[in-house]
Amino acid sequence: MAPRPSKPTLLELFQPHEEGDVAQTQSRPPSGKWPVPGEAMRVTAGHLLVAMAVILILLISTWMLAYRQGELRARADLQSVIFQPVERDPLNTSALPPDQPARPPARGLEAIADAQLYADPREAGLFYFVLAETRPEGALRLARFCRDRGLETWLIPRDTVGLVQVLATPGLPSTTRGDPLVLELDERIGEIGRAWKRTGGHSSLEDRYLVRGD
Repeated sequence: MAPRPSKPTLLELFQPHEEGDVAQTQSRPPSGKWPVPGEAMRVTAGHLLVAMAVILILLISTWMLAYRQGELRARADLQSVIFQPVERDPLNTSALPPDQPARPPARGLEAIADAQLYADPREAGLFYFVLAETRPEGALRLARFCRDRGLETWLIPRDTVGLVQVLATPGLPSTTRGDPLVLELDERIGEIGRAWKRTGGHSSLEDRYLVRGD
């Protein structure tokens, strides 16, 4: 039998090198896979921009949701104040505070039906106070409230918008507040307006204005 050569054969020389290549190939993470623990990651500027954009979107979404909830809660609170039930009936004179007795009806101010209040008593050249302009139901209640306190009032429909003007008489010859007639009627309306507010009205008739009869 021939003795085995002391030098490695050509196959043996290549065998360890191939096994080393296989080991190195297996130790590298496959392309596109998640990094293995302990491996360093490289964060680029693009990754930082994407992360900042996501965080900014989350913050804006959270703020908008909180703002919307606050707006709905504020609107509900406001509606609960505006539409709160009236504790006293404005047409019931017994509901007035003790220090504000109802003024007896003026002489010649007779009780008339609701339909008869819809009239236009204005005369050409005279000026009249418009107390309010509102829906027919509210206008009727206000007119009755004023008449119960001696102020003659009438209802004039607005043809275009479905509202009704509450007009007070008598007519005035001028719009100058220094005129005694204007001053007296204006103060009288102010007194009735404050009583209307105390009994559940939404205003004290502070927005009243003068119009001229046609």
